[in-house]
Amino acid sequence: HFSPELSAKCTVIDFTVTIKGLEQQLLGRVIGMEQRSLEETLTQLMEEVAANTKSLLVLDKQLLDRLSNSTGNLLDDTELIEVLANTKAKAKEVEQKLADAEEKKIEINEKREQYRPVATRGSVMYFCMTDMTLVSNPITMQPTGWMYNCSLNQFLGEFNYSIRESEKAQPTSKRVEKIIGYLTYRVYRYMNRGLFERDKLMFKLMVAFKIVVVAGSLQQGDVSSFLKAGSALDAKAERSNPFRWMVDKIWLNLIALSRTLFGPNSIPFFKDVVDIISRNDQAWRRFYDENEPEDCAVPDYEERLLQEKDLGSFLRLCLVRCIREDRTCIAANKYVQSQLGGKFTAPVTDMIADILEESSNRKAILYLLSAGSDPTLMIDELAKKRKKFPTDKVSMGEGQEIIAEEKQKNGFLAGTWLILQNCHLGIGFMEQQEDLMSKTPEIDEAFRLWITCEITPRFPIGLLQMSIKVALEPPMGLKAGLHRTYTTTVTQELLDKIDSDKWRSMVFVMSFMHSIVQERRKFGPIGWCIPYEYNNSDLDASLLFIEKHLSSTILVQLPLSWSTIQYMVADVQYGGRITDDLDRELFQCYAAQWFCDEVFRQTFCFNKYPSEFSYKVPEALEIAAYRAYIETLPPVDSPLIFGLHTNADLTYRQIDAAMMLSTLMDTQPKDSSGEGKSADEIVREKAVDLADKTPPDFIEEIFRAQVQKLKGPPGTPDRGMAAPLNIFLFQELQRLQRIIKIVRNNMRALAAAIDGTVVMTPDLLDDLNSVFDARVPKKWTHDPSGAEISWIMPNIGGWFTGLIDRQVLLSTWLEGDRKAMKSYWLTGFTNSQGFLTGMRQEVTRQHQKDQWALDDVVTHTEIQQHDVDRVKEAPEEGQNIHGLFVEGAKWARGEGKLEESEAKKLFYAMPVVHVTAIGMKERKAKLGDYGPRGGYDCAVYKYPKRGDRYLVFRMMLRPGEEHPNHWRLRGVCLLCQTE
Repeated sequence: HFSPELSAKCTVIDFTVTIKGLEQQLLGRVIGMEQRSLEETLTQLMEEVAANTKSLLVLDKQLLDRLSNSTGNLLDDTELIEVLANTKAKAKEVEQKLADAEEKKIEINEKREQYRPVATRGSVMYFCMTDMTLVSNPITMQPTGWMYNCSLNQFLGEFNYSIRESEKAQPTSKRVEKIIGYLTYRVYRYMNRGLFERDKLMFKLMVAFKIVVVAGSLQQGDVSSFLKAGSALDAKAERSNPFRWMVDKIWLNLIALSRTLFGPNSIPFFKDVVDIISRNDQAWRRFYDENEPEDCAVPDYEERLLQEKDLGSFLRLCLVRCIREDRTCIAANKYVQSQLGGKFTAPVTDMIADILEESSNRKAILYLLSAGSDPTLMIDELAKKRKKFPTDKVSMGEGQEIIAEEKQKNGFLAGTWLILQNCHLGIGFMEQQEDLMSKTPEIDEAFRLWITCEITPRFPIGLLQMSIKVALEPPMGLKAGLHRTYTTTVTQELLDKIDSDKWRSMVFVMSFMHSIVQERRKFGPIGWCIPYEYNNSDLDASLLFIEKHLSSTILVQLPLSWSTIQYMVADVQYGGRITDDLDRELFQCYAAQWFCDEVFRQTFCFNKYPSEFSYKVPEALEIAAYRAYIETLPPVDSPLIFGLHTNADLTYRQIDAAMMLSTLMDTQPKDSSGEGKSADEIVREKAVDLADKTPPDFIEEIFRAQVQKLKGPPGTPDRGMAAPLNIFLFQELQRLQRIIKIVRNNMRALAAAIDGTVVMTPDLLDDLNSVFDARVPKKWTHDPSGAEISWIMPNIGGWFTGLIDRQVLLSTWLEGDRKAMKSYWLTGFTNSQGFLTGMRQEVTRQHQKDQWALDDVVTHTEIQQHDVDRVKEAPEEGQNIHGLFVEGAKWARGEGKLEESEAKKLFYAMPVVHVTAIGMKERKAKLGDYGPRGGYDCAVYKYPKRGDRYLVFRMMLRPGEEHPNHWRLRGVCLLCQTE
């Protein structure tokens, strides 16, 4: 990608293939294979046309030469008259030939056009393959897409294979259908094999969308509307949400849906959806509450959806995405099935023997690894069957290149199999492979190169584009995790190391916990704040410690020290990876729950909740009995076994859907909205609108003078800048003014760049793409160093609503003094911790007579029973705050305690919270108020994406009848915003 400045200074010729250019190439290729004589005739015809045209030009040139060199009377020049007559006759003959050729060319092209659908489908499939290079891992943010790189040569191989192997049929239209069907499935299987599980549905949906858009059944704007939904809308600028059961995000999605025009005929299908829901509220509420809404009849719309043959399935998908985003992936799977067929959604397995058949001595097999996966055993098993065992193996790392090169050269001569493991640690040697595999003159036909590698953007593209890629992931779920542990790490020899039932039980408990902490990652931030890569080395080290501990206690008739085991496993072995305090506390909960005498009782179950299946510790001597028990475990895990609420499944599916939609957005072309406007026109309109709606500037000289007049806390002489919270207000105004200035200047510069009055820089181009995709431009949220300067939101509409709300908050405080601020919206501050620090300073000053010191006080909270609109006056000490939400549980306002969440309700608004400061002794005295087992020390985060950097403070909550550890395992926390 060249910068706009460079493009303005010189002519940049883009040689990359285009969708139409590739279509023409593929058409020639398919005709060459299907109608060779036709293609040869066309080629011969084109050559004849070129030759005839050339001879016509030669005759003209000769005639002009004679005319220019002729002297005297032209009529007396008999030789010239003969040339003229000859030229005329030849010209007529050539013109006739050209006319005949043109007729023949039209006839041939008509026959060629019958095969164009094959070329079109091929071009679509290739560009879907290349679009997958933009994908990244949503959890680790690794650039997975780099490893998905494919070359045009690889695609052409699949294209040619599809034409050769597809079923022969007559007439041509039937044959074309057979080729298209075979080609689409063949390319899908080729790509599917090299994709990680989370990206497979995305690729299929991308293919389905691109096929219908190219066919003209859908517009590109329809796909964009599906992906964006209501993310571009500003809640303040739209009518308020009238439905109590519907969150604002769904309401904005429905407003956007009602304005969308679908298909080439611009049908306003959902134009009246808001009014229809108002008239039939109960039916729509039931539809929203359905477990599987994608399979249910849509109230008021079902008949019309069934009548829409071309658009029906897409319209249903859009509706499910807007109302129940958590079901988007399942609905997308159904859409793929309706568009491409059942075999595209059926489970498929690529056998290693088939992959071997496809490979060759110059075509390596590249395994893309994820944590806990290793193909070595599979390759060795196949090698035994093919009489290639033992295989040569080299684990890459420092100094291993020389050994690997020597073994590879020996393999070239002897025809052996070579496995290069962990090649992300030997990138230098990988860079040599393209030359070694393609330029070595003689390689034995039996030689095979197997490569295993983790995701790395440094892997050479040349090798990626000539290898067969296979994504390898360990099976997901507790059952698969335990099965893997009991077939690799745990052996009969390990079970026999200590002849005690307690040892074998401890091995199973440790293995079970290992699977639990790994699988919990899939639930996102409510599972772990940071997704740690726990692996077998942690399990091995823990088992080794437990073995030594049991040897020194049980075998010499001494009691086990559970606290030692808990500490070594939770804080040392696994805890060595943990960097977040909340995650460490969570791991300690698991250790305390399962490393105790309880596990040795026959009545012990891992699940403390009623369930059809009881997760017990099997009693056996032989490893076969443990493996047999593991096979009886449920294939699908309930979130309850992890200690989470069943709603965590909803959270998991929402994260999945959001990540898929976000990645699909990255792959979409930015050329049109489908509404007849170009991307530039749409962005310019939006930029001008946002610049106009940006709040007015805060002038520092004016607000400094206003702050100087503000009162301080009651009972103190502090005024103006002498009061800590007034200083905090001044700093917040400075920060917000900086953001307002950035937004206004950025939008004006973007509009000017689109108009052409200023240079379109790479940064402005990024901003243009962000605004088109309804995302927040990066410079609004982060400074050039990457530090956060405002608030993070997934969409531009929500972010801009937040800007206006924050301006109102600070203006009210500045103009109305503290009397107007009966409660503060904590979310509205860019530095929430600063507000709490200022509050503690003020309370300490109010207690100056009691000789309070700032270092001796801590934040204390009292949760009220009412919302902000019922707050009558500001408290004398401390401050009221509002705007918090509880995730993972529900707050019972009457009883003032935590309760289990309702189904499908992920967040609950908290009432007003009174925050103040108290001394350490006073705090200890208050701990008994939270119940006999103490309170739940709950973290308050800025965003649902948790972590130390987003932690505001911690506040004690009454845990009710449950132990505080119950809520810790539930992942309960308070959030300043839910997106």
